[in-house]
Amino acid sequence: MAQTTGQVPLACGKLEISTDSCVTWTDISGEAQSLGGTEQARMSGEAYTLDGDTALIAGGKREPMELVAAIVYTEVNVEAYDLVRAAFEATGCGGGFCLRWSPKGGSAGDDRITTGAGILVSFTYPPMDASAGGPIMAGFTVKVASTSTAVVAS
Repeated sequence: MAQTTGQVPLACGKLEISTDSCVTWTDISGEAQSLGGTEQARMSGEAYTLDGDTALIAGGKREPMELVAAIVYTEVNVEAYDLVRAAFEATGCGGGFCLRWSPKGGSAGDDRITTGAGILVSFTYPPMDASAGGPIMAGFTVKVASTSTAVVAS
């Protein structure tokens, strides 16, 4: 097989959030630095019998994912920090938070990965460091059961 020419740069994506169970989307790409925790595992187990030299293995359901986003701290009410903080601090059980991202940037024809409604399980408030000169970084973690991939239509 010939070497691929379809590689996608790591730094050119688009990240969106929804605080209303995946109905309304807000593009936070201008404040987002990274998204990690994108690996999903499948439950598995093994049993051994008195006969044979190897285990009997079986697979189970997919485990939840904990997606971790790093965002730039700002004090602009319509930007990522305040939107996610408000959702995290809202009274209730914290459900209905969704993410979707497009590794290639979100143009028509690009793949877009969308989570089901999840739970904001942690939020990173702004730290301070007198020895640093860069922007303050904050972040959040959302736990979701699954994702789906579709092609951006327009």
